[in-house]
Amino acid sequence: MIKSRINKFIINALGFIVSIPYKLKGGSLGYDSFIGPGYRLYGVSFKNVKIGNQCLIGNNSWIQTIGKGKVTIKDGTSIGRDVVISAAKNIVIGKKTLISYRVGVLDHNHAFFDTKLPPIDQGITKGESVIIGDHCFIGANSFILPGIKLGKHSIVGANSVVTKSFPRYNIIAGNPARLIRKIK
Repeated sequence: MIKSRINKFIINALGFIVSIPYKLKGGSLGYDSFIGPGYRLYGVSFKNVKIGNQCLIGNNSWIQTIGKGKVTIKDGTSIGRDVVISAAKNIVIGKKTLISYRVGVLDHNHAFFDTKLPPIDQGITKGESVIIGDHCFIGANSFILPGIKLGKHSIVGANSVVTKSFPRYNIIAGNPARLIRKIK
């Protein structure tokens, strides 16, 4: 009993220490939430990032806002390691959602249509909101592209590229992702 209390205290203390730079850069972190070490700190602001209660953000994850972009991660959500979440407009990830490792969620793309400029010099496109509903699962190595809305309890198979929105209670997979089966 005492050993488990000591272990919990040590884990909470380490989580607090690791999250200090995130909080100093304006991020909001809910009760009993944890950000793994290795998240990107340089050149980013977290003032428009809100992480709810009892959330877990894995090691080396990259959460960024560009300009007035916003990221909201709701209560009980778990995000794996090496995940990139980048918002120029708005990304919302629902309650109790599970995002596996090496997933990309972006509400914008790089601009590349001006043939007189290299893509690296063209900036990004206008953001389109991304909404991932409550109780969703996003499999490893998947990408959620701009303007996508996934309804409650959407399941995205590993290695999928989601290029269109899907309603609730569906299993989708592939590149581009397509409906595999309805759950309900």
